[in-house]
Amino acid sequence: MITQEQLPMVAMPSMNDTHLEDIILINQLSAAAASKNVAATKIFLEELVEHTIAHFSGEEAMMQEHNFPPYPIHKAQHDRVLQEIKNVTKIFCEGEGDFSLVTAYVDGSLTPWLIDHIQTLDTVTAMFLVNATKAQS
Repeated sequence: MITQEQLPMVAMPSMNDTHLEDIILINQLSAAAASKNVAATKIFLEELVEHTIAHFSGEEAMMQEHNFPPYPIHKAQHDRVLQEIKNVTKIFCEGEGDFSLVTAYVDGSLTPWLIDHIQTLDTVTAMFLVNATKAQS
């Protein structure tokens, strides 16, 4: 579980709002997996895929609109993590409900990655986008 206090803040409130939605969904998924609730775990995995697609595509559109130079690096991370989430979802939903897979991925990979990604690439991206928006005004 990740708390709101653990969530790094960036210069764009809209990105912070999306990241808060991320952790709410990740925590719901984590709780469902911990309680070994197959139906809820499937629902939250599928919601995580859909939310992540919207989250990443929104950021990527802003980066492209403002010609963010490290866009390919940022997008590559998005693509990798989205594929991981899709793989975990597929394995869980098609298999016997391997809760340890979900828990290990969420706690051992996704949550640490999200915090690091926000602290590094999203922080730089948000500053760039805020400055680019101000320059256009």
